[in-house]
Amino acid sequence: MSRTTATTEPVSAALGRTFPTLIATSLSGKVVTLPDDAKGDVSLVVLVFLESALPMAESGSAPFSGAFTQNPRVTTYLVTVVGDSLIGRSLADRIRQGLAGGVPPAKYNLVLTVPGDIERCRRAYDIDETSFAYIYLLDGRGIIRWMEKGTITPEGLDALLDAARAMLEPLLE
Repeated sequence: MSRTTATTEPVSAALGRTFPTLIATSLSGKVVTLPDDAKGDVSLVVLVFLESALPMAESGSAPFSGAFTQNPRVTTYLVTVVGDSLIGRSLADRIRQGLAGGVPPAKYNLVLTVPGDIERCRRAYDIDETSFAYIYLLDGRGIIRWMEKGTITPEGLDALLDAARAMLEPLLE
């Protein structure tokens, strides 16, 4: 599978599990704990380990956010995990600076960086390949309802949007 290839179906190993606790720092400097601090009934958490995976992350997060722009019950988080090494800290700084320039201040609390042990994070989130973006759809209790890795396909995007709408539907009645 090439690095730009998407999976065509959800990664089933994590479905139905509670999203493991993730403690991160937002662009605004706020400490955010997911899934506890996730706002709304539906949250998309996009997890990346390498700067090269950011376009993959955007392939899912941008259209998802666009589809639910007017819905305050839907939140999208972009999370970058970086190692403790000097290179990792430098990457974290570059990502924070780069993302801050393209992110409106109102969304600073949704762009997160996790400094720490990459191997521990890989185990906690069932990450088999750090060159991919991992996209998790969580319900209001932090349960993973949909997951995919890589660059999202049109079919994957449709499945993601359908899953989010299905989660919101009973709440509208």
